[in-house]
Amino acid sequence: MSHVAGTLLNAGDEIDVVVKSAKPFGLFVESDSGVQGLVRGGSAAVGATVRVRVIEFDAAESRFSAMLID
Repeated sequence: MSHVAGTLLNAGDEIDVVVKSAKPFGLFVESDSGVQGLVRGGSAAVGATVRVRVIEFDAAESRFSAMLID
């Protein structure tokens, strides 16, 4: 797995992500830079682009948790 420089996210960042899969507990998403994340409790179609606010970014695991922005 390659890590692209400049993929660091910060809590409060608002980004557009693509929904990769939808589960009962939320959405697995991916940012433009390839960082994967989880949107808890969200609902959207797979393949849709949604806007989210980053809640937490785990640099060691290169993943984030976020919430949907209405």
